[in-house]
Amino acid sequence: MKRICDFFCNFRNLGLLVAAASAGALIFAWTMQYGFNYQPCQLCFMQRKPYMVAVGFGLLAALLFRKAPRAAFVTLIFAALCFMVDMGVAAFHFGTEQGWWPLQEGCGGGQTLPPLDTSIEDLMKMYEERPIVRCDVPGWVFLGLSMTGWNFLYASGLAAFTLFHAIMGRKNVG
Repeated sequence: MKRICDFFCNFRNLGLLVAAASAGALIFAWTMQYGFNYQPCQLCFMQRKPYMVAVGFGLLAALLFRKAPRAAFVTLIFAALCFMVDMGVAAFHFGTEQGWWPLQEGCGGGQTLPPLDTSIEDLMKMYEERPIVRCDVPGWVFLGLSMTGWNFLYASGLAAFTLFHAIMGRKNVG
């Protein structure tokens, strides 16, 4: 256990893990969307943004770890905050799925850009026929938990892991 802690208390290693774990979450979401045609709702799209930012913070920490370890520590704390923001959005989304609060206005499907040579009539038809993805209906459930529920657990684990190892690594920096 000490070896794992020592490995991830190194800001370079922790930053690379943060970036890889965040990219993994995004790849999973995109695979579900484009590979298996599970269309995301607006809250699903919102849950992706903190991971996008965390990828950058993780890579930045990995770059700064040697020359500016304090800056690397701060970027890792920001990455952990990104995971906490994602937890909040996922918790809200999960509550919406469970009916704990009413569906928010404007919670519809994602939008894709049509080809540039599309006529106005075709655009109107596409607009009228586009699927509306409701935020209160889980699109995918595994072991009784929606993708949103799994995302909440994943972001929670990443937040705790990142905070713990960043703080432990900070002790090594001084």
